Amino acid sequence: MTWISVTPQIIVALCIVLVPGGLLAFIGFRLRWLAALAVAPVLSVSLVAVTAVLADLVGIQWSLLPVAVMTVAATGIAALLRHVWMQRKVLPAEDPNPGILLAEIAAVLGAAALVGRRLVYAFGSPESFSQTFDNVFHLNAIRYIAETGSASSLSVGGMTGIGFYPSGWHGLVSLVNSLTASSVPVSVNAVNLVIGAVVWPLGCIFLVQQIAGRKIVPTLLAAVLSGAFGAFPLMLVDFGVLYPNFLGVSLVPAVLGVLLGVLGLARRSGSLRLMWLLLILAVPGLGLGHPSAFLAATAFSVPLVIAAVIRRVRIEYSNDRSARAWLYVLAFVLYAVAVVVLWNAVRPEEDTLIWNPYQTEAQAMGDVLASAPMLSAVSWAVLVMSIFGFVSVILRRAPWWVAGMYLVGGFLYVVATGSPDGDFRDLITGGWYTDNHRLAALLPIAILPMAAFGGSLIVDWLYNRAWRPVLERMSARGWRADAMRGATAAALLLVVLVAAVATQKQNVRGAAMSAAGNYRLSDESPLVSRDEYELIERLDEEVEDGARVVGNPWNGSSLVYALAGHRPMQMHILAALSPVEEEIYADLRDADADPDVCQALEEAQAEYVLDFGDQEVHGGEHPYPGLEDLESSDAVELVDAEGEAKLYRITACG
Repeated sequence: MTWISVTPQIIVALCIVLVPGGLLAFIGFRLRWLAALAVAPVLSVSLVAVTAVLADLVGIQWSLLPVAVMTVAATGIAALLRHVWMQRKVLPAEDPNPGILLAEIAAVLGAAALVGRRLVYAFGSPESFSQTFDNVFHLNAIRYIAETGSASSLSVGGMTGIGFYPSGWHGLVSLVNSLTASSVPVSVNAVNLVIGAVVWPLGCIFLVQQIAGRKIVPTLLAAVLSGAFGAFPLMLVDFGVLYPNFLGVSLVPAVLGVLLGVLGLARRSGSLRLMWLLLILAVPGLGLGHPSAFLAATAFSVPLVIAAVIRRVRIEYSNDRSARAWLYVLAFVLYAVAVVVLWNAVRPEEDTLIWNPYQTEAQAMGDVLASAPMLSAVSWAVLVMSIFGFVSVILRRAPWWVAGMYLVGGFLYVVATGSPDGDFRDLITGGWYTDNHRLAALLPIAILPMAAFGGSLIVDWLYNRAWRPVLERMSARGWRADAMRGATAAALLLVVLVAAVATQKQNVRGAAMSAAGNYRLSDESPLVSRDEYELIERLDEEVEDGARVVGNPWNGSSLVYALAGHRPMQMHILAALSPVEEEIYADLRDADADPDVCQALEEAQAEYVLDFGDQEVHGGEHPYPGLEDLESSDAVELVDAEGEAKLYRITACG
């Protein structure tokens, strides 16, 4: 299977991610095209995730239809509110500059190409899947949604015996899966390609434009920088694998851009009430994408809120309205209390905070400055632009709170990877399970705006010192204005291309190669080997519909559900076991002499066993006594085998 052959699936994924939220943003809020596209994904996730919960509560089968109804309703309500709120207000018209429009189009397409090619390399082929621990849950959840007809965050976790689980990502993939009738891995890869190559760059470009304005150079540099980090998006399709976090982090830049409009810090904002409504509608998508993404946006909001409060207090005092100034101070105090409460509320149980620091705080600070987290290579181009970004702040070419965002992201990473393990580290990073990788993935959000300003400062210096004299000589020789503008555009394009090449070095290449290793199917694959995969592909001819398959989930056998549609005993490695299932796992091989096992098998409707040996995904040892040495058991008979992978039929109980 080639990537060209799955173009329809990618187009459907693009539509699912952009169209619901895009309609709401374009029609409901009348946002300009790039802003609408940037906020469309988080609005789409809100619509999909909230609809999934409501549909499940009222007993409606999960499909595109309830999402379409919710989209129309939300768009209509937003349009009505906009009409009521804006009927007596006229916003200043935006300069229809064709240059910035072309730059925006080039930025979006160029960024999609930069990031997309790395993701395609990492995934390998469209039907590949990540050979990692968490992927057992994520792939099986897509099949579970198709069977149960519910993508609700209140029900998807029921697959493994847990309650709430943020299923925004799973809702998107399930819609693509149902509409295209493609395999689960193909649907997953199509959606992830859209998230990484479209959603993430759009959010980055929008965030930079909200800070710097609709300017050509920052717009193009934001596009280049969206593909300049190995830490994101590549790290989160490698480690874990953390697909919901991957979606959540990709949404954060756009939400921060909206927040800038709410706080009055954006270069151009619309109606304050509409901005608040937009932010409120984005929050469910961010939280149900993954709660840690909402926590990240909250952390990055701290310097922004401080800047907004300082600005408003100064304005009120300058207008002799001290009482109103104190109201803003009170609002900030309430905001601070809410942040503290949230920080404690979302922190998981202490026994889940299993990740430890691996370096000193000084080393972690070096990682941040070099844009080289998690022992990755130094990103020299990003390092230089970041340093010039600080120069921009000092020269007041960039607002100070851009540096504040940088420091927030750096602080979280330093605490996670360098601070001593203890209560303080748990308090600060517990919302991310103290996981170094999840905190490292936030660094690009912190660094990118700073680097974009730094790159713009470099380009301005090159223009004034090198290119302006050239233009003066061209003018003296009688060059026409159009020709000089074309030459300037060509020179700028050359600079941007140099920046693109300079940022695509070992930092990004190494991340892509690391991720690619987890998507390759081979004889030694840690989750499902080539022999095991080939045996799974034959199961439709050998296993009856409705028959459950027993297997050790640690060796990948549970993926028989996602890959072949046959229910395993455990749908995830850490799924809760019932007493019946515990009996089977303990004594299945002796079922011919143990009537209790036969009763358990009948209750569980278990008829087959997949024996994938003792190679486990993390290289550990989690044996189930009832599944050991089945070749010498009289309770089963061999049905099929591929190398060391075997399928047995349970025969002991008639």
